[in-house]
Amino acid sequence: MATSPAAAPDLRALGLLVAVADAGGIGAAARSLGISQPSASDGVRALERRLGLTLVRRGRTGSELTDAGRIVVELARRVLAATSDLTDAARTLRGEAATQLTVCASLTVAEHLVPQWLVRMAHEAPEISIAVRMANSADVAEQVRSGAVALGFVEGASAPHGLRSTTICTDELALLVRATHPWAGATAPLRPRDLDGVPLALREPGSGTRDVLERWLAEDGVRPTAAVEVASTTALVAAALSGVAPTVISRLAVQAELAEGRLVQVPLADAHAAHHRGGPLRRRIRAVWRGPASPGPAAARLLEVILEG
Repeated sequence: MATSPAAAPDLRALGLLVAVADAGGIGAAARSLGISQPSASDGVRALERRLGLTLVRRGRTGSELTDAGRIVVELARRVLAATSDLTDAARTLRGEAATQLTVCASLTVAEHLVPQWLVRMAHEAPEISIAVRMANSADVAEQVRSGAVALGFVEGASAPHGLRSTTICTDELALLVRATHPWAGATAPLRPRDLDGVPLALREPGSGTRDVLERWLAEDGVRPTAAVEVASTTALVAAALSGVAPTVISRLAVQAELAEGRLVQVPLADAHAAHHRGGPLRRRIRAVWRGPASPGPAAARLLEVILEG
């Protein structure tokens, strides 16, 4: 049976419903899309009228998808992804010289991995122009969910909820002190309880680095104590070097300092063992996207180049 054109939903309305699902409610979806909550509510109601379905259940404590809403969201993801593929394919068929791809990466990834990826892309796929944004892992995931970027790169113990992902590599976090710190000569690994109440130079909540550290400390029921809290790896390195406080960051960020002996990595163990194979603060660096099993053509090409490297 042919579908009446009047019944076909607007793509922006489908994107709004997907944002409601990913953000957990109409209000949060409105904030992620940069629109007012009344506008978002009106958009959802218009989509419900168009489809003849109740998609969102509204209550005093917020809003949630109905069973029908969850089904429509999954179908909407496919429609939006197919539309993106169509747009990319049309651009390729027109023979345009460059395809613009916007990605967002966590600070660690942006500073220490993205530059080499861009060099390889310039050689292997010069027709793709890449713009890179930086944010912490939680904000990267939110930008991907909202459709602001096609691809995100995050680090952490688990993949962001509601997004497709593939593992790029693994990364090790290190507890770092300057060479004159009492821990610099430690041979027995420290456990989470040994850091209870110890002031640390920390990344801000929402960063993948902070998330992995908090999970490890929680093995002993410990919460991190902040001497300073900043959204900058460079500032954390400076804090450790100056003796303000020990810090926990990626080894990728301190290769030179470790090689020169200006910083020392303190051995760590989990809460229940004397040692931990590979170190307890290992995490995955992932590419994340929304929609189908694979991202659009330009993003897929970038992933191919990264994974081949």
